[in-house]
Amino acid sequence: MAERKDLLVSTLGDEVGEIVPGMRSLPHHHMVLVTDISLDERGPVMTLLRRLGISHEVLSLDPLDLTGSAMLIERKVQEHKDRGWRVRVDITGGRKLLSDAATLAALSTGAELCCFESGIRRFPLLAAMGVREALPGDLAEFLVCQRWPVPLKDVRAKGKGDPLPSMLRRMKRMDLIRLDEGVGAPMLRLTERGRACLDWIIRMKELSGSSE
Repeated sequence: MAERKDLLVSTLGDEVGEIVPGMRSLPHHHMVLVTDISLDERGPVMTLLRRLGISHEVLSLDPLDLTGSAMLIERKVQEHKDRGWRVRVDITGGRKLLSDAATLAALSTGAELCCFESGIRRFPLLAAMGVREALPGDLAEFLVCQRWPVPLKDVRAKGKGDPLPSMLRRMKRMDLIRLDEGVGAPMLRLTERGRACLDWIIRMKELSGSSE
């Protein structure tokens, strides 16, 4: 049986030390450096990787395009996952936009997130959730604007032409909501995937209005 391979995706700013803890701590057969700066082939980062014999590539991103950057990282991660690789994403280095884009891609593909800013921080609860930020626009807007949880009786009381029941059925098929029939009245609540999607949509709205 072939050995399962490991991919390490690391965000990088202008300090080689940003990627060293991840390289030391996380297994990897290949490394993808995610950066928004130009890397000199004779600079300290590339020199270190060559000296250590680490298989690597550089993924250059547009610092002004968070969504596009996240999609590029996601595509790279998914290519390896489709071939059976394990993927870990180290978001220690680089600017906040890089970390956000890499985190978004990790959530989208179910990769494990790691951070080494103040000791190792790994986020296994985020692994394998398969959260996709790129929801249909109407669903994304509904997810943000709707008050959660939704009482089931309110849904049943809607008229035939009301869009609420249809929206909720679509969300249920995408595993964004679940029916809670526990204590009290039955409620439609967000799943972990739904909460993660809501959190990222809100964060992206905040980022798009910031100067960074």
